[in-house]
Amino acid sequence: MATRKTTTTRKTTSRAKSTTARKPAAAKAKPAAAAKPEGTAANLMDPATAPTAAKMTVVNSAEPVVAATQLKKKDFIDRVVAASGLKKKDVKPVVETTLAELGAMISEGSEMQTPELGKLMIQRRKEVSGGEVVVLKLRRKTAEKPLANDGEEG
Repeated sequence: MATRKTTTTRKTTSRAKSTTARKPAAAKAKPAAAAKPEGTAANLMDPATAPTAAKMTVVNSAEPVVAATQLKKKDFIDRVVAASGLKKKDVKPVVETTLAELGAMISEGSEMQTPELGKLMIQRRKEVSGGEVVVLKLRRKTAEKPLANDGEEG
């Protein structure tokens, strides 16, 4: 049950409102050394005497990176069939079992490292209504280094 926060009001004394307008506060005198004659309005209008200012740069808003399309399980199975040359009836149970094991691994909080995919790590978890949000980090190598150059041993 949620607790309810109560607040108390404080009585304040009211002052009689004056019909006369307040006098403006006296302007504080600035030191003479702080005054810069090149910043006056007349000098700002004249480009020859205007102070040099930094060039303004227009910054475009950042666009979020969004995946082009979402790969469905059926499309994934079709890709595996095309890449392997096997029949769909043979590939489908293997792909479904692989996806089920990946889901179990993520539920357990395990990390996975395969050369083809990279290193998969779980960053954060959050329980939400109807499920769970899991933020994963996938670290992949960008390019493979050659093992040895021509003429090198080892």
